[in-house]
Amino acid sequence: MNSADLMRQRYEYISSLIDPENEHIHGEVSKLRVEEVLLSGVGRYEFDIKKEGIRNQYEQTLNRNDVFIPTRIALFVAFQDNAKPSKEILYAYIPVASAAGAPTIHPVGFTTDDANAIYNGKLTWQIQNGVLFSAYPTERFKYIPQTQGQIALDAENEAVNLGVQSEFSIDQCSEVAIPRIYIAGTQDHKIAVNFDAAGLDFSCTEGYTPKLVLYMDGYLVKGGTEYFNGKNPFGKKVVGSWG
Repeated sequence: MNSADLMRQRYEYISSLIDPENEHIHGEVSKLRVEEVLLSGVGRYEFDIKKEGIRNQYEQTLNRNDVFIPTRIALFVAFQDNAKPSKEILYAYIPVASAAGAPTIHPVGFTTDDANAIYNGKLTWQIQNGVLFSAYPTERFKYIPQTQGQIALDAENEAVNLGVQSEFSIDQCSEVAIPRIYIAGTQDHKIAVNFDAAGLDFSCTEGYTPKLVLYMDGYLVKGGTEYFNGKNPFGKKVVGSWG
């Protein structure tokens, strides 16, 4: 079964559970996106996918009455421009922009490569009193694009940055090898990333704030935990296990 068939199967399954006659509930392509500021020396970050009071327009959380069916999950780093925060780019690898003035293909990035520690860690996911992921390797979230730009010499024999060719793609960067997960807003979810950050420096280009981004691509079912046809399939079920 290819990924497209699996996604359709998930969607049809969740629709049959919630609304067998398919009269009230319809899924829509959507996302969950939660961000946490990356702090030097700190190696544990918790992502509240149901948090209230979103800090910006591009974060997206889950309402209590809704169901989300993730088809892909990813862990990115981003650099928020403190003057223009809405233009941040998601990276599935660690861009380094040297603070010492050395040539770099990344105009914005970390000042050291210490943040690579992120991809030597683990992701944990608890639902109520159950465990979905106890030690999911963050190595699976790292993606190195084939083209990361190029440094060349100009007429004065000085190194210049020829620019970076963006190769960002949800299809390429997101992890697709996950179980048949159905996330209900009625359940308590604790998602955390842990890695060894002792003594590490996550400083980045001046004027920017480094962030760790949990991203899920999938289907949102508005009102999916409410009662239809006399039943609520997510009233007691520990959502997050195999469907």
